[in-house]
Amino acid sequence: MSAGGRRRLRWLAALATAGALAGTVSALVPYHQRYGHACERDPADNRIVMLSGEDINPGRHRHELIKEWERRNPGGPSVTLIEISGGSNSEYGEALASQQLGSCRYDILLLDVVWMRTFIDGGYLEPFPDGEFRPDNFLPGPWWTGTGSDGRQYGIPFKSDVGLLFYRRDLMPEPPRNWDELRDRTIENLLPSAKTKVTAGMVTQLADYEGLTVNGMEAIWAAGGTLRVEGRKVVLDDAAVAGLQRLVDETTRTVIHPASAEYQETESLKAFMQNRILTMRNWPYAYAVLKADPVLRDKVGVTELFAPPPGAPRGSAVLGGQNLVIPKNALHKEEARRFVRFLTDPRRQCLLFTRSGYVPVRTEVYDRDDTSAAACPELWGERDGQAEDDVERADTAKAEDLRELAGVLERALRNARPRPSVPDYPAFSRAFHRYLHNAIVGSETVSKADLERLLTACAGWTPPRGQCP
Repeated sequence: MSAGGRRRLRWLAALATAGALAGTVSALVPYHQRYGHACERDPADNRIVMLSGEDINPGRHRHELIKEWERRNPGGPSVTLIEISGGSNSEYGEALASQQLGSCRYDILLLDVVWMRTFIDGGYLEPFPDGEFRPDNFLPGPWWTGTGSDGRQYGIPFKSDVGLLFYRRDLMPEPPRNWDELRDRTIENLLPSAKTKVTAGMVTQLADYEGLTVNGMEAIWAAGGTLRVEGRKVVLDDAAVAGLQRLVDETTRTVIHPASAEYQETESLKAFMQNRILTMRNWPYAYAVLKADPVLRDKVGVTELFAPPPGAPRGSAVLGGQNLVIPKNALHKEEARRFVRFLTDPRRQCLLFTRSGYVPVRTEVYDRDDTSAAACPELWGERDGQAEDDVERADTAKAEDLRELAGVLERALRNARPRPSVPDYPAFSRAFHRYLHNAIVGSETVSKADLERLLTACAGWTPPRGQCP
């Protein structure tokens, strides 16, 4: 077989490994067949090309920041943002397949933190030079998601994410502190004699996708349980199984809105806004949406997720977020690093938080005592003189609302926990959320032995077996 034929086979194998891909991936194949090499870009193309998923935050201010960058750099390079539709599977597939091929199509990838191990272990990423970014300028949890086992920094945090509990202040003055309190308040308000009628106690994301994996991990931690990796095996303790069973049972009892079994983030937010539901588990982006609603803006509060039982590790929220990384085969690495510095400086982080609901990763944004020009005046006070940024302004939450959110976020992020680190996290997650979804829809009992066996088989230590979805 010719060298070109072998390269084409490797490309097809990469597509099969990556899974379902967006339409842009197929566009790579004609380039590869035509030119006979992996890099389909003209070396004279001086654009910075960045790949990301769709931006669901209000205002789409990433595009506004790109416009600001180009105004500040009229001689170039310009930035082209390619957003992959179709969800995280499509985004992951395009990013991974391009790197397995050795493509130079992208100069920057915006990767979910749970994908970092795959890309670092695969040797696809260029480490950032030592000292280019100071770790103490970033929140520690998000920073470590980009650190490799060799201690080098392969990803710079762009935005973080953490699960939060939103609640209706008009239906209950204080949020529930644990599952038992939520259940009691829900039952009280579902009784025919109740003064305050409600539809359900909580709405969340229990569809058969990554969001259910997140909800499953948070249910485990809220119960004081652990799902851990021991050698080449996934192990759950009894409290973890009890937490998962509670997630199943409360959905059938209307403590959790039954339609949550088919909801992702957008659907659960819409249900919370349109129905009398006591609480909602969702990501921080929902705060800006709720505060923009003229009916709900003064009726909604936000707090951390349920605390684990006394004696258990602190925190029951999954640490999410995205890192900016530079592929080894990028055409414009130095220019890409400049753009990464621009996107992650405190001023841009402040703008993304106050105008789009992005969760900032820079410590300066949370520091009310930072009076430097790098601070966040929209949050903690007025800026002296003319603002230096050119980003268009949009309707946003009030400063006092943002201060409330910033305080909750800082506490939640410092206690948030990462998802399990396994060789093939996407396969592990698919197995986990498929199992849980079947249990929820079928009102089934969670089996410790069956779930451990399934997750171990699909975690990537051995070739996937037939039971792996």
